[in-house]
Amino acid sequence: MDTNDAIKKFNSQIEKFSEMKDNFCNRPGKDFSRYRKQNFEGVVRSILALDGNTLTNELLRISKYSINTPSAPAFIQQREKISASAFPQLFKMINETFDMNMRYEGYRLMAIDGSHIHVPNNPYDLDSLAQSREDEHPHNEFHLNAFWDILQGTFMDAVIQKYRTQNEDSALIEMIERSKLKDVIAVCDRGYESYNNIAHLQNAGWKYVMRVKEKGGRGIADGLNIPDEPEFDMHISLSITRKQSREAKEMAKEKNKYRCIPSSIKFDYLPLKTKRNESAHFFTLEFRLVRVKISEDSYEMLMTNLPEEKFPPEKLKDIYDMRWGIETSFRDLKYIVGMLKFHSRKSEFVTQEIYANLIMYNMTAVISRCVEIPTVQRKYEYRIRFSTAVRIIKSLLAGDVSPPVAEALIQRNITPVRPNRNYPRKKQQKARIQFVYRIA
Repeated sequence: MDTNDAIKKFNSQIEKFSEMKDNFCNRPGKDFSRYRKQNFEGVVRSILALDGNTLTNELLRISKYSINTPSAPAFIQQREKISASAFPQLFKMINETFDMNMRYEGYRLMAIDGSHIHVPNNPYDLDSLAQSREDEHPHNEFHLNAFWDILQGTFMDAVIQKYRTQNEDSALIEMIERSKLKDVIAVCDRGYESYNNIAHLQNAGWKYVMRVKEKGGRGIADGLNIPDEPEFDMHISLSITRKQSREAKEMAKEKNKYRCIPSSIKFDYLPLKTKRNESAHFFTLEFRLVRVKISEDSYEMLMTNLPEEKFPPEKLKDIYDMRWGIETSFRDLKYIVGMLKFHSRKSEFVTQEIYANLIMYNMTAVISRCVEIPTVQRKYEYRIRFSTAVRIIKSLLAGDVSPPVAEALIQRNITPVRPNRNYPRKKQQKARIQFVYRIA
């Protein structure tokens, strides 16, 4: 696929989506039924193209400073007609169109993680109001939960939650249950360590590589008998029950075979209560617990249901290391694509723009893959500079630049890949986001 094909496919999906507009309007048959300066397709394209300036200046830029540029209030009235299901559906359609089904040892590699999104200050939206420390100003945050295809470098699914109602576990389960993907390896950090999450992954037929807490960290390893060795690889078949009978508790003494969990621990595959004379219900988890060396004096523990013959400990470590791409993708979404520059305090509009940014991130990854970097003898391997590519591809999708010119510009903006570079994370106090950050 070349750049021209990618543009044609993208435009085709936007047109197809617009033809189904009655499915994505708040008042089907009434909204977008009359002629306006911006129809349904025009409003959708404008939201996708929004950048960091004020809404008025963005509309002028998008309309190429036409005398027919809609005013900010008129644009807001139009975007208000679009339903909450519209942009998630467009995100799904674009993903299905450009899915390359790339595989690693026959599996899709799917990193799973979440990230806070700092949104404009809105003291009336209590569900998104956050204050991490006493000396910190109250501010508003959403939480983005995502599946990120490691090999394609694109976001495949997302669940958006508000700060006070966020739940990464429920978001993970929601994305697993609606996914049609097969032969997946889910790569998760320690935040997803729970019997319930593992059971859902197992029940969906997915494989997983999950980092878990060391013994003493109040995690799954605390309830198991594990070797007192720096490195090990052990298989465990653990039958879980809620039954608290004497017999069940006696069985649970075999720590690597049985586990009794209280009703306070969420586990969707066991009834909360059983009658006294009723037999115990069991759900069996099959997994490996693997401890691997990652540096001279540090180790990490991984849980997986991948077969030992094909996936020895070193390969599991490599798979988990590849998860880091989702961390850098969240950074690029916020600081390069523009997921910190919103044009409304309204939750519905913020959500629209989050999905629009996810779509533009994915399109940047897709079109960048179509551009070949000239082969020249260099000290380092080079890759396309993502920060520049985003701006070029936004202009390309808006029709402001031709595909040959866009490709030439992308080829000229490349950056060296310097392996094994790392910097300490800088912690900064979060402040309220107001609209004065944009150029007036």
